[in-house]
Amino acid sequence: MSEVSRTGSLFKGQRWVSETEPELGLGILFSFDARTLTLLFPGSDCSRKYSRAAAPIKRIRFQPGDRISGEDGTRITVEKVEETAGILTYFQGEKRLFEHELSSVLSVDMPFSKLLSGLSGTSGKFDLRYRIRSAQGAYQKSPARGFLGGQVDLIPHQFYIAGEVSSRYFPRVLLSDETGLGKTIEAGLILHRLLVTFQISRVLIIVPDALVHQWFIELYRKFSLIFRIFDQAYLTEAAAAEPDMNPFLLDQQGICAESFISDSDHAKKALISAGWDMVVMDEAHHMAEDSPLYQFMAGLDTETRGMMLLTATPEQMGRENHFAQLKLLDPCRYHDFSAFVAELEGHKAVAQQVREKLDRGESAASLLDAFGPGRVIFRNRRRSIKGFPEREVSLIPLEGRSRLEDDPAGDPKVACLAQLCRRLKPEKILVICRSRQTVAAVLQGLEAHIRVDAARFDESMDLLARDRQAAWFADPEGARLLVCSEIGSEGRNFQFVHHLFLYDLPVNPERLEQRIGRLDRIGQKEKIVIHVPYIRNTAHEILALWYDQGIGLFKENVNGLHAVFNRFKSRVVQLMAQADKQPVGVIDSEIEQKMTRLIRDTAAFVTQMTRTLNQGRHILLELNSFKPESAHALIQMIQQTEKSHELHNLMEDLLDVYGIETDRITEVSGNSVVSFIPDRMTDENFPTLSGGGKFVTFDRATAIARDDLDFLTWDHPFVRQVMEYFITQGEGASAVARLSGTGRQGLVLETLFLLDLPDGDGSLADSFLATVPIRVVVDHHGRPLASDDLPANWESSLMSDDPGWFLALPQLVGEILPEMLEKSQNLAEKTAQIHRLEGAAEMENVLTREKDRLVTLSKINPGISAKEIEALIKEQAHLRIRILNAGLRLDGVRLIRIFE
Repeated sequence: MSEVSRTGSLFKGQRWVSETEPELGLGILFSFDARTLTLLFPGSDCSRKYSRAAAPIKRIRFQPGDRISGEDGTRITVEKVEETAGILTYFQGEKRLFEHELSSVLSVDMPFSKLLSGLSGTSGKFDLRYRIRSAQGAYQKSPARGFLGGQVDLIPHQFYIAGEVSSRYFPRVLLSDETGLGKTIEAGLILHRLLVTFQISRVLIIVPDALVHQWFIELYRKFSLIFRIFDQAYLTEAAAAEPDMNPFLLDQQGICAESFISDSDHAKKALISAGWDMVVMDEAHHMAEDSPLYQFMAGLDTETRGMMLLTATPEQMGRENHFAQLKLLDPCRYHDFSAFVAELEGHKAVAQQVREKLDRGESAASLLDAFGPGRVIFRNRRRSIKGFPEREVSLIPLEGRSRLEDDPAGDPKVACLAQLCRRLKPEKILVICRSRQTVAAVLQGLEAHIRVDAARFDESMDLLARDRQAAWFADPEGARLLVCSEIGSEGRNFQFVHHLFLYDLPVNPERLEQRIGRLDRIGQKEKIVIHVPYIRNTAHEILALWYDQGIGLFKENVNGLHAVFNRFKSRVVQLMAQADKQPVGVIDSEIEQKMTRLIRDTAAFVTQMTRTLNQGRHILLELNSFKPESAHALIQMIQQTEKSHELHNLMEDLLDVYGIETDRITEVSGNSVVSFIPDRMTDENFPTLSGGGKFVTFDRATAIARDDLDFLTWDHPFVRQVMEYFITQGEGASAVARLSGTGRQGLVLETLFLLDLPDGDGSLADSFLATVPIRVVVDHHGRPLASDDLPANWESSLMSDDPGWFLALPQLVGEILPEMLEKSQNLAEKTAQIHRLEGAAEMENVLTREKDRLVTLSKINPGISAKEIEALIKEQAHLRIRILNAGLRLDGVRLIRIFE
């Protein structure tokens, strides 16, 4: 590339770059005369006037192999270059870009052009680029990809289900683990894996109204996934922004309440026509087959590849409703209810055979593979999964009347809480109330009884404030109480707490189980004590005794709570209303009799329902829902990745490039937290942590214990964005250096090549052909550098050099360096072809094994459809074409002068 003073002719539209201000981007020659010339820099919205005799600018000429883009977004890989009337034209097949059409932002895919322009950077950035590319390639091929980022414990049965479901081409399943086993976490792991690996992009989640916030928080806090909440306010906002567009096309991932769908025919039609890759419905047992919501789900079903239905007890609403759920997931497989019932009866015999095999110490794998619903239904039970605590209930009858509204300090239950605080000191207590108004009153009343550090947690606070209060409570030296509204039973786990104080009780037992579930989780190390204060002879006593003696919910988890509530709701509500009409502290004999019958009938119903739900087929479901060997293999991969400090060190070096200070703050646990200081960043386009968070950790245990920290893993959006920012800014794409003390003289060209997959549809091709850089090092004769040609670890001895030292040497610029690059590309292409063939062979091996397995099983298992097998065959052919047609691209180049 020649300086202006050495060029033959100037023509308007030529592209030039400033040596002194390369950040201005590509300039375009606007005007010139015998003494001066003017360049416009559209990307920086400015112009510069130069003397022709001493202009510090250089002509940009891209080379074959460079990837360039036009102002309209067109991107091509240059195959040939032609010059007509002083203007360059770049070609890729039938595509072409004229010089004046180039993007004004200096292309980052032109390492050799930058080198020949004298715009090279430092060797340190080149090394960092190589480290990033190598790490990205290894990450893409890792089976742990997509499973690293969950801010969750590595619980085997959850990861088994996530691994099994996310590996299917049609991930359509019923997640029905018992309460407390983590169905929401399982769904989050599956969604996260599929999104990170680009197998899906558009996701719709439908939940009962009370769970919208819980799902939003769980996905955001535990998986760094940001979903929009689809509601009437969203529709209004979308209509204002794009009045003629389907509003649900404006966001890729959304959560909506059941009532939002039920209340609006317009929303139903728009949601169906928007198209989704995955639809998730929580509490699916609420949906009857004859309901409008079911018809809506059936409408979504026709165009949706993936679907997950979540329910704690799939059969609690009867076989017909359960069959309807399965029909949504696979209408071809589940189309005849009578055949379904007959199949269920047949499962009893299969279950008996499985038990006999297990009793003899034999494998029952073949029988399990033949069990149809195991492909669709995943169900783990508490009795089969270790790690749950015991429950102990402390019913506390009190005299007097509730005075919380007019005299919080005089309220008997507030006084009871204060007394409990004194007795249990220094243990922590989680207090859950019905509303934020109750929270405020309880905290106010406590002040008159006891001085205790109490955190507050309710919907009147923003997310950051709630996180800070939760972190204060989690700190061993922090608050002893956390007083929260019903929102505290959504999306937060407090396994470090062993005492739950229920100031009031919800009427719905499912809501009560959610409250208890904040402590009764896998990972809880101690027996939990549930403190239930109630004032004698009140509606609250009726509720407390119904839960304790009728359902038995305080002492253990109970399946089928939705069915229990539906059966007895009206009797409970009527009895409570009747008690409220009595004089304070008085319950007449009629109410006592009704209460006795209610408790008796409820206990009998729960016993019968439990017996029904424990039918023989459940052993088949449970064995198919958790295979420890597969789960532990996946978890071991995750743990091995996390043991390495590569990511931590790489991120610190990356952030240092942009002047972002990081401080390692060692905590009591010995793990480190890194403090980011966003206001010191000089580049306003640099990625930031969502939500404005400043503190992160690379340690899983620390992240789980601290809701206020971001958990940085290879999966985290911030990690991926920072690495991509470095790459797309062109950092380290070209460099020059010098090396002394080698005993020889000459030039060395070090190049990095990548294999680029053709534009595709988000398949897993890159897991078979990852973007691992192909590194080639040649001397000035174009010969590959032998291992003994340079000293060991010579890269660490490189020194900085003048990026334009060679520009005045036309033979070097015009002949020698291009020939060195061509030799490097030829060598890289040989390695690339090996990678292509190996990637295609690995893909064929993996998918052929899976196809053969499905074909064999389909002969005995009607749960495997021909559609699934056909899709796998098509995917296999599609992946082979993509892998074998991957193009080779120069990603980085370093020119090194060798001195004796």
